[in-house]
This record gives sequence, C-alpha cells and structure tokens, in this order.
Amino acid sequence: MVVSTTGDAGSMVIPEDLLMEILKRLPVKSLCRFRCVSTLWRSIISDPRFVDSHFAHSANHPKLLISLPSQPDPAPQGRWFFTANQSEPGNLQSQTALPYFFAPGTAHRYVSQSLNGLICFQVCGDVGVCNPTTGKYVTLTTIREKITGDYAYPHYSFGFDPVDKKHKVLSTLATSRRSMPDLPWVIMEHHVLDLGSNKWRRIEDGAPHLKKESEICFNGLIYYRAWNGNIANPREDYLVEFNVGTESFRMVKFPGNDGPRGGHGKICLIEFEGRIAVADLRHVKRDGSDDFVLLISEDFEREIWRKKVIAFPPGWKKILAAEEVFLAGTVGTGELLFASQIMSKPQRVFYYNPKTNSFRCIEINGLPEYKKLLPPAVWQMFTHHVESLLPLNGVHDRQLHLT
Repeated sequence: MVVSTTGDAGSMVIPEDLLMEILKRLPVKSLCRFRCVSTLWRSIISDPRFVDSHFAHSANHPKLLISLPSQPDPAPQGRWFFTANQSEPGNLQSQTALPYFFAPGTAHRYVSQSLNGLICFQVCGDVGVCNPTTGKYVTLTTIREKITGDYAYPHYSFGFDPVDKKHKVLSTLATSRRSMPDLPWVIMEHHVLDLGSNKWRRIEDGAPHLKKESEICFNGLIYYRAWNGNIANPREDYLVEFNVGTESFRMVKFPGNDGPRGGHGKICLIEFEGRIAVADLRHVKRDGSDDFVLLISEDFEREIWRKKVIAFPPGWKKILAAEEVFLAGTVGTGELLFASQIMSKPQRVFYYNPKTNSFRCIEINGLPEYKKLLPPAVWQMFTHHVESLLPLNGVHDRQLHLT
C-alpha cells in the first residue's frame, strides 16, 4: 500500500512501510496528534504491530521516571510524575526533568515501576493503571468481600506476562476480625485482575503473607518482601515470587535478614545480571564504613544466594557525609543508580559502576524543592521507563492532566 499526499506542487507517494519507519521514530505525543491527519494514519498508528514496533525502537532510549507528592499549599493535593533522560557513561552534563502529568487527590505511597510504558498507583484510596505518555488512566474496580471485618489492609502489585503479553494487578488483602472471636484474627486473601477486565479472581493456593514493601517485576516474575502471616511471629520476613503467567506463588525466607534494621531504602530488591538480588545498605553509614552488600539469587527454590561485597571508593564517603541515599535500581549500562533522599535544586543522582568501582554525579534540574527529607517510600525514581502507545485494553479510561 502507498500513501498519497497532495499539495500545491503536486502529489507525493510514500510507501506505507517507509511511512511506518518514519513514524516509529517520533515521540508518542506527536503520534497522538497525528492520528487526526487521516483515517489511514489513525489506522497505522493504532495498529498493534506498529505499537510494538514503536515500543521496540523507544526501548533503546529508556528514561528515568520520577514520582513525588505535590506540596498542597498553595498547589492542589496530588502526585506529580516527571521524566528525565538517563545519563550515558562519560557524560557529566546535567539533565532536565520535565513534568509528565499530574494525578489529583490524596497521594498514596504505592507507585509501581513502569512496565511496557504503563504504571500502577494509588490515589484517594483507589488503585489505577496509567499510560503516563498518553495521559490515559483507568480506576480499577474494588474487591467486594462477602465477609466484612473491622479493618482491611489491601496491598497491590503490578506485573507483566511477556508470553501472553498481559498486564495484571495482584492484590494481597489482610482482613482483621477482632470483634469475631470465633474466627481467625486475620484472614489473608490474594486476588488478581487482568488489565482490561473488571473482575478480580481469587487465588486459592497462595501462602498466607502480607506485602511489606514495593515490588520489582522482570521476566514475568513479581518479587516483593512480605511478612509470613504468622501472628505469633509477625516480624519474620519472606521473599515472595509471583509468576504473572501461571498466577502461582513461591515464598522463601528473606536472605540476609540479620544485623541492624534499616529505614526506608536501606534494603531493597533490584535486578542484577538478570537475577533477583537483595541490596543491603544498612552498613553504609556516615562513620566511614562503606561496605555495600548484594545477595544475588543463584537458585531461588533452594535458597542459594551469592554474596557480593562492594567497598565504595573514598570519594563516596564525602557524599554520604552530606546526603542520605537510596538505591533506585540498575540502568542498561549495568550501573547502579543512587539518589538522595534530600530533595534540593538541583537534585543529584549517582551512577555507580561496579566493574570499575567508580561513580559519577549527575544533576537533575526542574524538580520542585522540598524543605525536608523525603524517604523513598514517599518519592520514587524508576530506571526503565519506555514511552509507549499501548492502550489500556479497551477499558473505560479518563484523561489525566498532561503538562
């Protein structure tokens, strides 16, 4: 098929495959506008094959996605999302964070990583899924429980199955029944919802546990830290693996769960060399100790972990003396990305190369300044956001405020 464009100087014929090659190099927001050019252009840009081709091209240039609550006075209450380019090795130039969109309402702590361009987060007690590039957002239906309790503690996780190409939302729900002495004090249930569906399915064989911290998902597997659901020993931590495709759980004791208990961001989960790894920053302190420990999974089911101890270079101690840092994750170059919990202008992030034991400091301009320390449970930075045309599977969505 060819595309004919007629102008004052005559006609120009563009083969459709050439047009697709041109269009897939354009940003998503431009393509959303170009849908109005003609019926044919709308058909091309909306074609799932073109959406996949555009995403594959954009995946070569992942961005940082930054999420933080607004300062309600005088601004309205809600959550801001910003995007910034990742810094390439050898490049020390500052980056500029651009406002992506604003979600009004009471900002909840839960924000997922970006999966194929979509994110999941909570605002005003509701959980929803959003394509931040197009601004499309859908609020998911709530779980209707037949048995009511005194308190309900829902926790959500977001995952993607690369085989069936499905996004799913996992809910772990703990219901307290203090007023019902004949029933267990806490009931734990797990449900899953396919994006595009309005029905939650209960998972019957899930081991009792209560999600403790945010998750990480890669290769079709969701990982998160959790309590094991044992009321007699509620502080015993486990590492949960949820297979998004088979909707099944595996749960092992959380590795390295000894020593001092750290605050937010001191222990986190990352993908390292294609495996799940536990990053332990509890011993990285201002007193000069600088051992950073990675526990890398060699065999999840047999609970075999490889320990990697990293002694940071001397220059790192000066940074720790001035700022509290948390580990945001890994980037495509294999570097680890650290960010300061102290929001300042400009904001500083640190790329650490474990192979060369070196780091570089990059400034990010454009973020609001906060007068207090914001733990990573409140503001988040994600390392693998890819702009996508992916729709929300035909569900009834609404438009967020794009900036």
